[in-house]
Amino acid sequence: MIAKILMVMAFNRASLGDSAEGQRLLDFADILAFADDRGILLHQRALILWQSGRLSDALHWFELAEPLLAEYGPDNFYAASFYNRALVWRDLGELRKGMESIRRAIELYNDIDVPVNRARAIHIEALLLLDLGEVTKALKAFDVARDQFRKLAPDLESFIDASYAHALLSVGMYRQAAERWEHAIAAHRLAGDLRNAAIDEYWRALAAFEDNRSELADRWARQAMDSLYSQGNEPMAFLARLLILQAQFDSGQHGPDFADKVQRLCDALEQRGWTLRLKQAKILAARAKIKAGEFDGVEQVLQGEHGGPGHDALAEELARYLAKAELAVAQDRDPLPELLAGLDLLDEYRMAFGSVEFQAGASALGIQLAFMGLGHVARHSGPEDMLWWVERSRAQALRIPPVKPSTDPAAREALGQLRQARQRLWDLQVEGGDDAEARSRVQEIEEEIRAHERAQPGSGKRADRIAPDAIQDLAESRDTVVVNMFEVANKVCAVLAGGDGLQFTWMMPLDEATELERRLGADLDALGSRRRLHPRIQASVEGAIRRNATALADGIWKPIADYVGDRQVVIVPHSQLNWVPWPLLPPLRGRAVTISPSAEAWWRAVHRTRADGPALVAAGPALSLAGGEIETIAGLYPGANLITADESDPEMVLKALDNAAVAHIAAHGHHEPDNVLFSRLDFGLGPLNAYELLGLDQPPGHVVLSSCDLGRSTVAVGNETLGFTAALLHAGTSTVVSSLAKVPDEMAAEMMIEYHKRCVAGASPAEALAAVGEHRPWHPFVAFGA
Repeated sequence: MIAKILMVMAFNRASLGDSAEGQRLLDFADILAFADDRGILLHQRALILWQSGRLSDALHWFELAEPLLAEYGPDNFYAASFYNRALVWRDLGELRKGMESIRRAIELYNDIDVPVNRARAIHIEALLLLDLGEVTKALKAFDVARDQFRKLAPDLESFIDASYAHALLSVGMYRQAAERWEHAIAAHRLAGDLRNAAIDEYWRALAAFEDNRSELADRWARQAMDSLYSQGNEPMAFLARLLILQAQFDSGQHGPDFADKVQRLCDALEQRGWTLRLKQAKILAARAKIKAGEFDGVEQVLQGEHGGPGHDALAEELARYLAKAELAVAQDRDPLPELLAGLDLLDEYRMAFGSVEFQAGASALGIQLAFMGLGHVARHSGPEDMLWWVERSRAQALRIPPVKPSTDPAAREALGQLRQARQRLWDLQVEGGDDAEARSRVQEIEEEIRAHERAQPGSGKRADRIAPDAIQDLAESRDTVVVNMFEVANKVCAVLAGGDGLQFTWMMPLDEATELERRLGADLDALGSRRRLHPRIQASVEGAIRRNATALADGIWKPIADYVGDRQVVIVPHSQLNWVPWPLLPPLRGRAVTISPSAEAWWRAVHRTRADGPALVAAGPALSLAGGEIETIAGLYPGANLITADESDPEMVLKALDNAAVAHIAAHGHHEPDNVLFSRLDFGLGPLNAYELLGLDQPPGHVVLSSCDLGRSTVAVGNETLGFTAALLHAGTSTVVSSLAKVPDEMAAEMMIEYHKRCVAGASPAEALAAVGEHRPWHPFVAFGA
């Protein structure tokens, strides 16, 4: 009995961070234990060694414990020996062996009917699926484990949060991952589980580092290092130290002995049988040597083929390609083949996901490769190579055909529940009642839909790339100039196509341009406010818009004015300039201007077969002039489907959108920057979400959103755009006209009637918008796509 008590005490002390005391208590228990209890004792010793990061030693003791537990039991410890050994195999990077072990544990838990432990084993199986690159399968398994934890052991749900954070990290959604780890850390601390809290502190720091939040990452990494050392988990503490060193390297703050520091940590990890992120650490040491001009042994470190499935292997390979490119530059060789090989590998990874969020986020994994390539071609290559390269690293999610998730019965049922919940929330807000419970219900359903969407596998297809000369030829044939912007050394620059050959030009500092964009957006929102401004204030705001628009034109337009001449313009803006209302710039007023996510996306939109069904003209509630607006516009299109505000049903609107040649929607909308799938249009019977647009069989060819600011987008870490307008373009709509700021109802109704009259008369969307906007200098409407 004393021996058994000592074994329990040993594990508890180790879980509280005192592994040495745990082993000392087991030494006492070893003297007293009977033969039939030795399997438990050996198992506990192995478990404490694993918690301390001594993986090979832990595996040895688990193997010694297994036959004793098989003979003497108890059965739950015998099953646990496979469960815990799977964790060791996972940490050693032996994922297939880990999967064999955890599946054996699940079989045993089924036989002995221990549902909580079986749920925990399913959770570990899901983690191994994630490690093997089966992200969508892992997410579904996480949901199964979460449901069981909620029923059987709610205190374990925090482990699902941490696991989900790993999935988000694997697709470049770093900020969302850090938020998940925040929740998990708080829950672990509340439960007294300091060991797992410390481990999650490390991962939170890593997410912040990848998100370029340098100061926060450094603070969190130091906190994690201290916590892990106090827990006796030296290998993970070494990883936290490596993270601090890598941040110093990336910021140029490393000293001459940097590579030696990193190598010593790598040696210490190898001595403990540790593999997690070890190869990436060795690559970091090699990069430091390259930077110092010391090449001995570097090529040997950088040799090797792709290491297998999963995010860790991908991250290692991308780091290796980056280091090879840096070595090529140091040796006066061309780095582009290495950079391209890394981005090609990332392309294959991206296609595995059906989620637009995941496709966009994955671009963040290759951002260093893309940035280095852009810098290199800007310094050493001509405009053709620059255009090819910049297109290689932007709007990659748009090359992947959307999965149609809303056709799934479960998803459609959840969408119906969301509409009801939102309607309930709206009613409470109008009545002035307590809406906390209704708001929570909306968030719960949205998270359910979001989880469903993220778990969708990809189509495995993608559009072909478009050569620079094809973009030049198309632009020239349409008397159009494509202005493809990017950044080098914090300056906006552009490759121009469509004029007298391709041309590269420098523009203005990026930070100045983004500040002007911010001011323009704020002033346009002020003009679009429902509260009528005092004439003096309105004149002041308009004066500010005029000054800021002129300053932006001086920095962006003047360098390219001679090349463009009087041609139409397609602008592919830098991701940080997505909210610039380009038609407001004085030199562009009255000129046909289109905004596109990429030159390739514009080329594909021009060549796309457009829908040819009846026009849709629909209105939502609470717009004072929408009735007259939509009736007049519907009269311009024979056979149009007219849906008035009183009968506006999002399901009916969605059905009418399919195959509509033109769709005009006058409805209030909401851009949700933190939850872009649920940017939405409001109709009488509920919202139409951006998420649902991806389920259209034949998206409308030309869509006009005449109210609110649904032209805005959220830029993911990988410089991909997400939002309502972006969702239409992703679904396959060629042209979307929408607003970047709030729009007064009177302006919207007046402009849109004239706009459609011009379209019916044969003008393109950009031409029609330019004509109706020429005498309305501060309107916020923009034509997106082609």
